[in-house]
Amino acid sequence: MRLVIEASDFRRLSAETQKELIRHFAGHSFIEAKESRRKETHEWREPIDLSRDLTMQLMHGLAENHRRRLEAFTRHDGRVTMKQLLKVTGDRDPRVLSYFQSVITRKLRRILGDNDKRTYLIGWDYASTKWNKQHTRIIDGDYYVTKKTLNALKSYFRTA
Repeated sequence: MRLVIEASDFRRLSAETQKELIRHFAGHSFIEAKESRRKETHEWREPIDLSRDLTMQLMHGLAENHRRRLEAFTRHDGRVTMKQLLKVTGDRDPRVLSYFQSVITRKLRRILGDNDKRTYLIGWDYASTKWNKQHTRIIDGDYYVTKKTLNALKSYFRTA
């Protein structure tokens, strides 16, 4: 006998029923492993640490300009100024960096299943922020990644 549940039908099931089916067909340890991974990697206000596997997943299908910006972190020991990141791709408008961060963040959250929206990869050093004279626009400042993320990125770009 064969039982087929379409994705749309599965989504209509209650969360408890979904978990029970997954537990039955995939094994109890699968659910526990995913939930424990989620709990230990999401710390509020701290950039996430990338592993080699997570780095590979993140880089898969990522646009070339985003890859080059991430590679800039490896050349500058995990800290890159806003101006340096803009220079990597020849951009002048700092809003492209907001887009870059949002693409990376959304992809990470999707990979990790972070529904709480706590996960992010790139932090901003508020103490390094430089404003214009009117104090209305940021002129420069430092983006940073964690040491573990830096090592994972270095490893990725060495083999890529």
